Amino acid sequence: MKELISCIKNLPKHFKESLVNLWRNGAMSFSSIFAVTITLLLIGVISVLALNVQDISANIEDGVRIYVKLERSIDENAEKEVGNQIKKLKGVGSITYSSKDEELNKLIDKQGKDGKTLFESYREDNPLGSAYEVEAKDPTKLASLAKKIQDIPNVNSVNYGGDSTQSMVTTLNTIQKAGSVFIVGLVIVALFMISNTIKITITARSTEISIMRMVGASNWYIRIPFMLEGMLIGLFGAIIPILVLVYGYGALYNYTGGSLMSSMLVLKAPMPFIRDFSFILAGLGAGVGLIGSFVSMRRFLKF
Repeated sequence: MKELISCIKNLPKHFKESLVNLWRNGAMSFSSIFAVTITLLLIGVISVLALNVQDISANIEDGVRIYVKLERSIDENAEKEVGNQIKKLKGVGSITYSSKDEELNKLIDKQGKDGKTLFESYREDNPLGSAYEVEAKDPTKLASLAKKIQDIPNVNSVNYGGDSTQSMVTTLNTIQKAGSVFIVGLVIVALFMISNTIKITITARSTEISIMRMVGASNWYIRIPFMLEGMLIGLFGAIIPILVLVYGYGALYNYTGGSLMSSMLVLKAPMPFIRDFSFILAGLGAGVGLIGSFVSMRRFLKF
């Protein structure tokens, strides 16, 4: 407890010592900060991409439905029976019923001004059948679910966008998973880089550390300046990646108008997204530096 209180009291001194050591070992500090900058920049870009892909994937998945057209000749009881059989299928999230009249109204609305003139006359003898819109729990299994629905009696046709929709959903999910794995890998790389830099620093200052131990300095008294040094390396390394993301992502968002090609491919608004992510990136840099330094001290100084 006394050791902890002493460390807290001497924290300003330790912080000043860490800054002096960074300046004294300028070349080594710069190379370490540069390496962290590159790593955090990659983490930032890939993370922003992955988070946007996650949102885009969610938008596409929300917009994907299996459209089930029923036979025109069947009665309401038969329509309800089809709905009950669809609900029983594994993987069905929800279904929405649309009557013949509602289907005709949708057709008229799609045609705009001329729709009423063209199709209102079919109101008395509606050529359309009722329909169901089916939402799948797992959008990657649309094709197999659509095939099962097609086999239900009194189903006229099934449409879900075909293989292109299935392929897009699968690709977006793969990008998300690959991005997450790559980010974790980069964090580990950053941890090792900072750790190795501190190891070299410890080796170069082994005599100084031995003297401090001989005069009675506690383990934490020796350890804290190195940990603060690693934290500062991480924070300084995060400055350029944060600036690149703030201005780069803002410019991209303004250039594209916030969407890519279609209304479903919508980018996240820069604020507060980039602001919050910048804090996360700075915290990640500082945290990785702190942990890397702590690990190095334990291994090389045998504390």
